[in-house]
Amino acid sequence: MTEDIARLIGLLDHDSVESAEDAKAKLMWIGVDVIQPLMSAVPFLHRYGQLSAIEIFEQLGDPRAVPVLIDLLDCEHETVREWSALALAKLNVRTAAPALQAAYQRLRTRGTPPDFSEAVALRGVLTEFGARRAVMPPLTASLRVSISTLDAAWPVTRLEEVINDLAEHDQAVLYFQLWTTGDSGTYWTSHETLHWEFDSHAPWPRTVATARDAALLEAAFITIRENLFATVEWIDESDA
Repeated sequence: MTEDIARLIGLLDHDSVESAEDAKAKLMWIGVDVIQPLMSAVPFLHRYGQLSAIEIFEQLGDPRAVPVLIDLLDCEHETVREWSALALAKLNVRTAAPALQAAYQRLRTRGTPPDFSEAVALRGVLTEFGARRAVMPPLTASLRVSISTLDAAWPVTRLEEVINDLAEHDQAVLYFQLWTTGDSGTYWTSHETLHWEFDSHAPWPRTVATARDAALLEAAFITIRENLFATVEWIDESDA
C-alpha cells in the first residue's frame, strides 16, 4: 500500500491531466492513510500537484494537513495560496487566522489589486473567521437576501441604491456579478463591464467616487428583471 500511495502521489504532477486526476481520485478513495506521505511530498510537487493535494486534504478533512495548508499560504503560485485559504475555511481552522492575516499583508505588499480572486478569497475567509470586519451599512444590510447558494445578494432593482449607500459610507465597490434564478437553479449572468482598475496610489475619497461612478454606469446597462440578483464585492480603506 505504501508503494502504491507513493506512486499515485508522483502522478499528481503528470503531464496528462487525465492521469493526474485519476491519481487524485484514487488517493481520495484510499483515505486518511495518504495524509502523512502526501504532506511530506507537497513541498516537492509542482503547481498542479499542489492544487490536487489541497483538494485531497480538503476532501479527507484530516487536521494533520493543517500545517501544510498554512505553509502553502506563502507559496509562489497565487492559485495555490488562494485554494489553501479556501481549504482552511472549509475545514474551519480558525486558529489559522493570524497566518491568513499575514498572507493578506504579503499580498498587499506585493501590490496585488484587491479585486483579484486571491485577495477576495483571503478577505472572505478572514471575515468568516472574525478576523476582519466587513462594513455593511444599514440600508445595504436591509436589502440583502439569501438565494440558493448565494448567502449575500441584492435584487438588481435596488442595486443602484446599494452602490450609493456603500459609497456614502466610504466603501469602494470593486465589482458586482449578476445571477439569474429560475426553476433550473441559480446561474451566473454576464453584463457589460468597464474593466475599472483600482489605483492604490489615489486618495481614498477619489477611489470611492471613481468606483461608484464605474459601478453605477455598469448598472445602467442592466435589463432589470425580478429574478435577477447581484453579488457585490467592496472594500474599506483598511483593506486597501
